[in-house]
Amino acid sequence: MDIWFAFAAGFLSFTSACILPLIPSYMAVITGLSVNDLTNSKVERFKVMPRSIAFVVGLIIPLMLIGMGATAVGAIFTPAFSTFLSQFLGFIVIIFGLQLLGLLNIQLFQREVRFQRFFQQKGGLFSVTLMGMAFGFGWTPCIGPMLSSILILATDSETIWQGGGLLLIYGLGLGIPFILIGLLSSISLKFLRFLQRHVKVLSVISGLLLVVLGILLVTGNMAYITPTL
Repeated sequence: MDIWFAFAAGFLSFTSACILPLIPSYMAVITGLSVNDLTNSKVERFKVMPRSIAFVVGLIIPLMLIGMGATAVGAIFTPAFSTFLSQFLGFIVIIFGLQLLGLLNIQLFQREVRFQRFFQQKGGLFSVTLMGMAFGFGWTPCIGPMLSSILILATDSETIWQGGGLLLIYGLGLGIPFILIGLLSSISLKFLRFLQRHVKVLSVISGLLLVVLGILLVTGNMAYITPTL
């Protein structure tokens, strides 16, 4: 179930208020096409797909490295201290959830670092991959609540590969919508507008999920959602 939680967290990160409104512009740069071209049914999708996939690969790379690092850090702590750490992190996750529910206003989670230079030119697949890596690093503060919660799960993984795998699933939840937009642009852009109208509802759903996760961490009941990966 932790895999599905990680994937859902990735998708909900995609729908966050600081990412969702800019997706059409980012897709235009990633694919090398204008927003109008993306909605044109005559666009050859097989030319768009490699660039979208390259972007998502670049996006996932830093996330996996961060996840493996989180697992390595978690392995340092003794079982006795890890119980206290799990409870402490549980309270942090609850704070994240309250932030998304609008009950707290922590400015740190409203910021982002944008690497504009990567998004001002239309390059090849390698350049698009670098765009994805810049996106993965630069938007971390904005998607921090959901990402941090998955990292907390990664610290409890038995191996760094499991921790990296968990962040891979999170990255797929965040990245697959980019691929679908490139494949089904006219339909997916309409879906984006639908999501934008309901971004507050999605934020509430995200907040509730984090509060539940935080409570499970504090009470030591993570076994409900973290079987062996």
